[in-house]
Amino acid sequence: MITPHFLDQFSLAQLFLATLAAMVLFIEIGFRIGRHSQSKAAKAQSSQVRSIMGAVLGLLAFILAFSFATGQSHYEVRVQYMVEEARLARNVYFQAEFLPAPYADQARQIIRKYIGDRIQADQLARENKVVEILELTEQSEQMHKDLWRIAAITENLSDESRNVGMGRDPFTELVSSLIDIHAQRLQAALMNRIPNIIWISLYLCALLSMLVVGYQAGLVGRRSPIATVSLALVFSGIMMLITDLDRPLMSLFHMDNHIMVEIMQMMDAEQAALLEIGTGD
Repeated sequence: MITPHFLDQFSLAQLFLATLAAMVLFIEIGFRIGRHSQSKAAKAQSSQVRSIMGAVLGLLAFILAFSFATGQSHYEVRVQYMVEEARLARNVYFQAEFLPAPYADQARQIIRKYIGDRIQADQLARENKVVEILELTEQSEQMHKDLWRIAAITENLSDESRNVGMGRDPFTELVSSLIDIHAQRLQAALMNRIPNIIWISLYLCALLSMLVVGYQAGLVGRRSPIATVSLALVFSGIMMLITDLDRPLMSLFHMDNHIMVEIMQMMDAEQAALLEIGTGD
């Protein structure tokens, strides 16, 4: 299951409209309560409510800043793992040149397919195609097994021509690291999420803040629809940015996979050069 959070079952647009509507509703409820209590409210009570409103809005801003920083850190970790995976895949491709035939060609074909699937998965993520991404992930894990099988066979062959116990072959080390970084990348995308209790606290604090804002407006008997709606829009928009940063399949943010494309182009160019050399011979 890619989306373990309860908010992930809703699209970003649905969440934004629901959050905005809830905030405006709580502002209106607070205004009506404050207007009903206006005749009973003393000047000291109005001043006290303003102080509470400032404290609650400050707390909401703090939670938003904390949540945004957490979501941003999760996004940066996913980017770092993608770059590291691309680096390891490139090194596996280069190191495969030293393998005996026919394993060198097999390993290179596998790693080229691996990079191609990674590029395709990034495109599917932008289109929010979960089933296709799961299928590509399963194919990637199968390619890991195929690479490991090649590494085991070639390492056993190399042990026969040198002293056993000299350490792992470089190709084996790279394949092992590639498998590890794949698992870390999946964990970062699927499990490294903002906890549900933080989301509940954030929404409760936001709604109560809007309630106090409306209550304060009701006590003074005046409200500005433009100001209150703008306040709800700003907070709702920031909450959607945090939501998108924390999701495995982002809508507003996208990871730049240019490094994967460059590696694929390099592999294609080298493959074309080898074919040209073979044709020339």
